[in-house]
Amino acid sequence: MNLLFLVQFLLSGIITGLLFPPFFLLPIGFIIYPFLFYLLNSKEYTSLSYPFHFLSGLLYGLGLLTILLVWIKEPFLLDSFTKKFSILSYLLIFYCSLYFGLSFLILKYFTNPISKFIILPVIFVANEILIANVVYGFPWISHSLILSSNPLAFSTIYFWGTYGLSYVTITFFLFPAIFLFCKNVKFKIILTIYFIVFIFISTSSILRSNKLDNVNVKKIKISLAQMNFSLNHKQNLDDLNVKYEKILDVIRENASDILIFAENNFPYLVKDNQEILSLQNNLQQNTHLIIGSTRKENDKFYNSLYSINNDTIHTFDKQILVPFGEFIPFRRFLKFMEIIAGSTDFALGEGQRIVGINDELNFIPAICYEIIFFWKLINDENNNADFIINLTNDSWFGQLSGPYQHFYLSRLRAAEFNKPLIRVSNNGISAAIDNFGNIIDYIELNKKEVKEINIQIPELKNNFIYYHRFIFYFFILLFLMGLFLNKKNDT
Repeated sequence: MNLLFLVQFLLSGIITGLLFPPFFLLPIGFIIYPFLFYLLNSKEYTSLSYPFHFLSGLLYGLGLLTILLVWIKEPFLLDSFTKKFSILSYLLIFYCSLYFGLSFLILKYFTNPISKFIILPVIFVANEILIANVVYGFPWISHSLILSSNPLAFSTIYFWGTYGLSYVTITFFLFPAIFLFCKNVKFKIILTIYFIVFIFISTSSILRSNKLDNVNVKKIKISLAQMNFSLNHKQNLDDLNVKYEKILDVIRENASDILIFAENNFPYLVKDNQEILSLQNNLQQNTHLIIGSTRKENDKFYNSLYSINNDTIHTFDKQILVPFGEFIPFRRFLKFMEIIAGSTDFALGEGQRIVGINDELNFIPAICYEIIFFWKLINDENNNADFIINLTNDSWFGQLSGPYQHFYLSRLRAAEFNKPLIRVSNNGISAAIDNFGNIIDYIELNKKEVKEINIQIPELKNNFIYYHRFIFYFFILLFLMGLFLNKKNDT
């Protein structure tokens, strides 16, 4: 019987993983979350030991994250030498699964099904918060992703933020469990009223017009240049020159207001701006160029975004680096990792996260997975920025779920910050997204294309990001409520 529980939790995790991009099998959420709730409340299971509950949570996490992070091994598979180390990527899955083990350990304390219903979404969101902030943080694991395919469904992120949307998502799918497993009629009525109010509040951002009619806007024409360059590290100078000429061809022919290339699309190492001047010299009048490159300054390497017009060149250096990709944590103790990640770390960028286009336009830059660190992207200095530009190279994530998840995580930022988002990836998915999260236009994965898009940038940039922090007080209140109901049940 004990083994059966372990198998059921493992399978529950695997099935839950199918709710996330690119699968979006949302109807099964109304089955799998109530089933999980049923398992957690069954008499046979609740009588088992604390270590067994931890193991159950660990297996649930392993099932979920093996599906969600199936792409995690892909960076190792790009090179025949690093391929043999791909097993190391699963250490991240195991590490994050430990938090689910801890969650199930805490849930064992709650013997009242009603209190467990209240606590379960809070505990799962607490997992996200811990995983996103402990050590270097990995905020990729977010239940908010489940609803990211539909702006109407994820509209609550505008008011409640990412963690609020995660809570809404879990509670929404979990709610049928009350009618299936709660025998107390009074509690059913109370929770039904709660659910109706909850749904109203959660979807309250629908009251936003979801259109830009009767709103002052700035209209600009942008071009997304998805070059789909190879990631082959053994390219010679001739290969780099070919890439360079292809970039120049696009620049010469383009007359958009803003032309945007992807992360590290510029093929040469930039030691001073001389390497960039040829791009500037080929720009058409009044076209602004955005392109990613690796640059070197004072013996330090930076992953940089270049913002170039006919007269000036500005840089923004990446400020949130990928552990074991752009630097090795605790390098002196992990020398063996240099075989995989190299002997030189990238340096952290400094300065404000805002870049000007002209006197009337500026943007928030985000390079690669910086876009998922939502709480680090926006502040007093850039909250009034007009839009967001995200340069990335998702070739590292392979052809499976990685590029899609990264895209949908980016999409959520547009609605959360109430700002249009322009995303250009070397191999896709590149897209222009409005401030409601609607996709204006996009370029498919693994396609080479330069797409011209007209976008509208609202002059009114109000958002609720400073109020999103109050969701933590809401979670604390729910946790205390769960404790009270559980204590009342015990007495």
